[in-house]
Amino acid sequence: MDFVFDRSQRLNPLEVYQTGIQLMYEIVQREWDESVRLLVAEQIEGYNVLMMFLNHQDPTAPDQLVVGHCVAALYRALTVMTNGVIFCQLRSHLSIFEKRVGALSIAPVDDDPDGIEVGNMTTVIPKTNMTITDLSAPGLGIDSGTLRDPNNPRFSITYHFLGKNIIPREISMVVLEAMTAAAPFTKNAECKGIEVVSNGGGAAIVIESTHSDRARFTYGWATRSLKMLYQGIIVPRKRWGDVWLELKYEDVKFGELRMLRITGGRREGSDAVKEGR
Repeated sequence: MDFVFDRSQRLNPLEVYQTGIQLMYEIVQREWDESVRLLVAEQIEGYNVLMMFLNHQDPTAPDQLVVGHCVAALYRALTVMTNGVIFCQLRSHLSIFEKRVGALSIAPVDDDPDGIEVGNMTTVIPKTNMTITDLSAPGLGIDSGTLRDPNNPRFSITYHFLGKNIIPREISMVVLEAMTAAAPFTKNAECKGIEVVSNGGGAAIVIESTHSDRARFTYGWATRSLKMLYQGIIVPRKRWGDVWLELKYEDVKFGELRMLRITGGRREGSDAVKEGR
């Protein structure tokens, strides 16, 4: 991969993370070796970030841009942006054995990468009325609650914030890391567990399956819970801190997710979370 940045086209960091997590979620719902022709992230209303993958190859060519390439490229691009604090327009060419197979574009919405008209290829998801365009310190608010999946009300997450702040970029990257870890598995495969640490080393996510007769806990549910946690709870409520989630299907728990702060190489609050304190 090569990265070309245009610092004259600056992007809002939270809008980049939000759109990146949205795109990663869309990618990981597909099969790992599935060919990708054009993949555009759902555009979040009010945000000025457009992310897309383009396949430069003829459909009959032996080397194709596939889901696995997109997962690695998107994770690498956001890692480079985060580590270098370079939140601006990015173009990256993806190659296999020095043969270009596709490209990743992260740009303002009004930009037109490679002359491709993408206006009618994106869909819009509503933006909340809360201020969610800045990565500021955690705000005060309720410590627990329940969020139901708007697309499947039988799935819900009950969340409990535990009181320790986590740097927002660490939360954003560890959510992306967890989705990346789930990507090689089909969404219908049973998820025994996911355990990841953020690239910066400041946060960890642990996802575990618990027994339930109502439903199997799959990688699809794991990635859905990550998306709902970030886009439905943390960002709109500005609660940038450690949290314990009970993942439920028809109100019966079948999984858990714990996001923990790491200091000095040690996870904080993990025993308390496991014991439900």
